[in-house]
Amino acid sequence: MFNQITNLSGGEIYLISSLIMFMLFFILVGVYLFRLSKKHIDEMSNLPLQGNKTNPYEED
Repeated sequence: MFNQITNLSGGEIYLISSLIMFMLFFILVGVYLFRLSKKHIDEMSNLPLQGNKTNPYEED
């Protein structure tokens, strides 16, 4: 198995590009989470606890 990793012969571009895409995804998610407003986070965290019915067909 390690022999296949050391003898890539042109396949290293796939390894490098997948690593870059992986890192970019998590960096973008981190930036998105830090930029979220605290008001929005509080609203979303209280959603399951609110007693307001928005659907008139919901049962108690």
